Amino acid sequence: MTQTFIYVSCAASREIAVFSLDGATGGVALRQRLPVPGSPTPMRVSPDGRLLLVGLRGENALLTCSIDRTSGLLATLGCVPAPGAPAYVSCDGAARNAFMASYGDNLLAVFPLGPEGHPAPAAQIETGLPRAHAALADASGRWLLAPMPGADAIRVYRIADGGRIERNAPPPVMVRPGSGPRHPVFSAGGRFVYCLNELDGSIDLFAFDADTGTLEPRQSMSMMPHGFDGAPWAAELRVAPGGAFLYASDRRSSTLAVLSVDARNGQLSLFGHYPTEIQPRGMAIDPSGRYLAVAGQLSHHLAIYALDPETGRPDQCFRHETGEDPICVETVALPTSADG
Repeated sequence: MTQTFIYVSCAASREIAVFSLDGATGGVALRQRLPVPGSPTPMRVSPDGRLLLVGLRGENALLTCSIDRTSGLLATLGCVPAPGAPAYVSCDGAARNAFMASYGDNLLAVFPLGPEGHPAPAAQIETGLPRAHAALADASGRWLLAPMPGADAIRVYRIADGGRIERNAPPPVMVRPGSGPRHPVFSAGGRFVYCLNELDGSIDLFAFDADTGTLEPRQSMSMMPHGFDGAPWAAELRVAPGGAFLYASDRRSSTLAVLSVDARNGQLSLFGHYPTEIQPRGMAIDPSGRYLAVAGQLSHHLAIYALDPETGRPDQCFRHETGEDPICVETVALPTSADG
């Protein structure tokens, strides 16, 4: 048995809200409001579920928090200056190094992490990446993907021993001009990469070669609602555990797009669109794959959706207020006391 916890970064109220999720009903209960020394924006739970990495935008800092293995509550471990305003944070599978992308400062940074997760100042800074918007490592810990909306390209880095990143030999993969590649995710099994494009509201599919770290374009499709005539403002992309469905949010239309995934070739098919919280900036799927949590940046609420296992359809089952200006959502499942 496990207990799922949901973390929401609230930039304007300078706190992280911690909720427990009832696996039977989809209800949530507020367990903690952790004040932080700045405006928390991007967050990422480490692959082992021990740490929450937080980027403080405006203050330009990387904060790490420990996750209590019983209660899910957060405790601050350390905070170090960052060389730019964080737009995205993550770490490798062993949680030895944290990666940060800075959209406003056109760079990537690598931060060593201590055995308990304490951050050290940036050990490497890669500049000249136009509007770098993500820094995502693959499951093997060998490759780092860095979308650059300012160049309409995705650069791949090799992660060397010690966490140093080195530009992969192939040039960056170019996408459509004006698309604005924002957030990538790996498919279940890691054979494919999906990248959400912020400016044209599309999703690109790439075949990923884990031996060479190369991306091969395979498909591109819109995630926008039919008949929507505004400018897209795509925000977040999440793949369901098991990999059968993909969920994307758009802030301007305040909708969720649900797409089914062909397990054979990774190809996407649009299932439908659903209204959600106003300006959905962040969302996450609980590790069981049963619930989707979506934060409305302008509604200041967290909505919980039960996910149909056959179709992926989201049905809202609960709603709870957050702090002010909720940005990012992360989830973790922890063993209950009965599991030891």
